[in-house]
Amino acid sequence: MAFFDNEDIENEPLEDDPKELYGVREGTIFVIDATLPMFKNDPDNPHFLQCVKQYKEVLKQKLIWDRQDWIGLMLFGTEESDKDLRHILTLHDLGVSTVENLKEVMKIDEGKKWEHYRDTASSTAYPLHDVLQHAERTFFAIRTTMSVRRVILFTCQDNPPLTDDNEKHKIRRQVKSFSDIGLQLIVIGLGENWNHDSFYKDLEMSSRKIDVDDYKRMSLKDVVEQVKVPSKNMAKLPWRLGENVIVDVVLRSLSSKTSYLPKVYMSKEDNIPLTCNTYYVSRKNSDTEDVEDEESQRETLVLETNIQKYQTFGGEKICFTSAEVKSMCVTREPGIDLICIQPCSHHPLYHVETPYFVMPNKKSYREDNKLLFAALLNKCDEKKLMIICVVTLRRNSTSSLYTMMPNAKNGGFYLYKIPFKENMRNISKYFPDYIYDDVRKPPTDPEGVEVLEQLIEKLSFEYNPKLFSNPKLQVQLQTVETLALDLEQLEPPLDNTRPAIDKMRKLADDLLEKYDEIFSKDDINDTPPKKKSKTSNESTGMSDLNTDKIQKIVKSGQIVYFTAAQLKDILKTLGLKTSGKKDELINRIRSHF
Repeated sequence: MAFFDNEDIENEPLEDDPKELYGVREGTIFVIDATLPMFKNDPDNPHFLQCVKQYKEVLKQKLIWDRQDWIGLMLFGTEESDKDLRHILTLHDLGVSTVENLKEVMKIDEGKKWEHYRDTASSTAYPLHDVLQHAERTFFAIRTTMSVRRVILFTCQDNPPLTDDNEKHKIRRQVKSFSDIGLQLIVIGLGENWNHDSFYKDLEMSSRKIDVDDYKRMSLKDVVEQVKVPSKNMAKLPWRLGENVIVDVVLRSLSSKTSYLPKVYMSKEDNIPLTCNTYYVSRKNSDTEDVEDEESQRETLVLETNIQKYQTFGGEKICFTSAEVKSMCVTREPGIDLICIQPCSHHPLYHVETPYFVMPNKKSYREDNKLLFAALLNKCDEKKLMIICVVTLRRNSTSSLYTMMPNAKNGGFYLYKIPFKENMRNISKYFPDYIYDDVRKPPTDPEGVEVLEQLIEKLSFEYNPKLFSNPKLQVQLQTVETLALDLEQLEPPLDNTRPAIDKMRKLADDLLEKYDEIFSKDDINDTPPKKKSKTSNESTGMSDLNTDKIQKIVKSGQIVYFTAAQLKDILKTLGLKTSGKKDELINRIRSHF
C-alpha cells in the first residue's frame, strides 16, 4: 500500500491532457545482457554491439516518422548500476524517443563507447529476475494508454547462469504476471548453439498466453521490422461454411502502405509554416465581380451541401449524393461466406489489393475451432484447392469476392481479392506485334530458346521484398537524419531496385557470346526506327565527340559553357547517369576524369 503526503496531492495536476492519456502508441523496453559472454564471440562486432545497433535503427525509425511510441533501454549484468538496483543500468528511461537519445546510442556504436561496457561487465551477477521486475514496474507506473507493451530481451545464454531452481521459479512467476497488465516478453537468442527450448520458450508462451502450435521465435534480423510495422489483426470474423457450421477466424495484415513525409508549405518571406484550408465556392456568389468589404467576400466562401461522390463501375463514373451513399448499405452480416471450392489457379498480375492472411481465432469460445480450421487447411493444401468466398469486413460496408489460397507452412490462407473484368488491362491493342497465338506463331529457334532458358536459370533468384528498399523513401529518411543530427551532406543512398548489371554479366559471361551469335543485330533492327528527338547528338552538335576530346574540354574549363542537353549527350557517351541539374552534370563529368 502506498501513502501520499499533502504536498504530493497539492502538486498533482487536477486534469490530465487527454492527448497524453489516450492515443494509438506502443511501448517497448529493450533489455540487453551486458555480461562477459556477450563480448567474447567477436572482438570487433560482439553480440552486445549487434543489439545496440538494432536499438539504434528502431530509435531512428521512430524519430524519422515522428511516432509518439515510447521506447527505453536497460542493461543488466554490469558493475555500474542505478541507485536503487544492483547490476542494472538504465541508459534511457521509457519515454518518447528524442534526438539526444539517438546521439548517445551513436556514441556507443560509432564512438567505441561499447568497450567501456565490456570493461565493466560483471562475471558474478546475472539479475534476470530483478530486471524483468523492474521493467514490469516501469510499465505499471505509466498511466498512458498503449496498444502494445513489450519487453525485448537480448541474451546469448540459453540457460541463465548463477540461478538455481528457486531463482528460475521466481522468474517464471514474474513473467506469468506480465499478462495481467498486457505486457509481452520477446526473447532474442544470439549465437549458433542457442537452444530456445531449454528455458525461455515457456516464458514467452506464458507472458503472451499462446499455445505451442502458435509460437514463433523472433530473430535478430526481424527486430526492426516487427517493432516498426508489426503484423496486426484487421478484423475478427465468423467463417460460415454452411448451416450452423461456423469457424471463428482472424484477418491479419501482411504489409502496410508506404507513407511518405508530408509536405510543409512555407512562407517565402520569413519561412513560417503555413496552414492550408480548402473552401467550396458557391456558384451563386462566384459570378459576382464587385465585393464591397471583407464580410461580403467571406460570404462567397460557402461550404456547399450538395456535394456528390462517385464510384467507378464498368469504366463509368456514377455519382451519388451524400444521402444516397448513407442509404446504400449491404444487408449481409460481417463475415466470410463460402461459395465454392475450385482447383488452385491464379495469376500474380491479377492482385489488385494487398492480400490478408486468415488464421483461426485463438480466443474463440467454439469447441474444436482450431481443429476444424486445420482440417480444412490441410485438405486444401494436399489436394491443391482454393476457396471462393464473399467477405464483408464491417457492417454497412460493401461485400467483395475473394479467393483463399492455402499455406499450410504458415498455418493459414492468403486472402486475395478477385478483380472484375473492367479492372484488368487489355494489352493486345497496345502491343499487337508482340502477341502470338495459334494463327501468328512466334519465330522460335531451338538453340536460341535453350540459351534463353539457361540465361533465365542463371539470373533467377528468390524474390524477397526486404532486400529492396524504396529509393524515394530512403532519400527522405536520409535528409531528415542529416538535418536532425547536424551531419554533413552524405552521398545519396544506393538504389538497389536497379538491376546489378556488372554482377549479371559475370554470371552469364559465356552465354552472352552465344546470345550475340544467335540473335544478330540485323534481327533486332528489323523494327522501324524511332523518330529522332530534338535533343539528339546531331541537333546538339555532339556526335563527333569522343573520350579524349571531352577530357580536353574539361581541362580547358570550357565545359561550363555547354548547355544541359549537350552535357547529357556527353554523359551518354561516357556511359554515366544523365539525370540532375546542370551543376550536377558538370561535377559528374569532372569527377569521371
